[in-house]
Amino acid sequence: MRAWRPVYRIANIYIGGAARACADGNLSKAWIKRVRRMGYRLIPTYVGLQAPCARHRRHFSTRNAARAGVASADSAVRRARALGIGRRAPIYFDMEAYNSRKRWCRAAVLRFSHNWSRRLRVHRYTPGIYSSVASGIRDLGLARGISKPSSIWFAHWDRRASTKGGGYLLDSWWHRHRRIKQFRGPHREKHGGYVINIDSDVVDGPVY
Repeated sequence: MRAWRPVYRIANIYIGGAARACADGNLSKAWIKRVRRMGYRLIPTYVGLQAPCARHRRHFSTRNAARAGVASADSAVRRARALGIGRRAPIYFDMEAYNSRKRWCRAAVLRFSHNWSRRLRVHRYTPGIYSSVASGIRDLGLARGISKPSSIWFAHWDRRASTKGGGYLLDSWWHRHRRIKQFRGPHREKHGGYVINIDSDVVDGPVY
């Protein structure tokens, strides 16, 4: 982290979730304090149960989508507190891409997202959602009558370091410093003698 600091100042951390692909490793309350003292700011991300029509082994169902949203928020807050991430900090739910053309699946995702956002606000954290610009984020933008996240983090690999939605998002959606865009997928970079496989993002939204 110190070697990469001259180039980067924001990094994502996966704080938990049933679909998280890795254990904590070096992630701890002390590690977060150290890297923040280096000048980093962090994107706390929770990778919970995924959409019922997505290609993941761990997913919520159409029946339990609302309960799963609440339970994910509760679990994410417990993990955040254990890592020293206090109230008002953002927590982004990682909702991987799904087939939003399937109405039943889209409706389940929106129920989940509604309850995730509401529950995080009850805990006095700032709800965010990461997803594909063409599924989860666009569906949230078009939805009516639900609680929406305070900020979005969307994947749109057009290699343009801009938070524009590329035709998928209206400019009025999350338009005032409430967007993060992942504009490039996995690739290797070397800084300070260390090579890491990363995604690239441009950040104009809440971080910790």
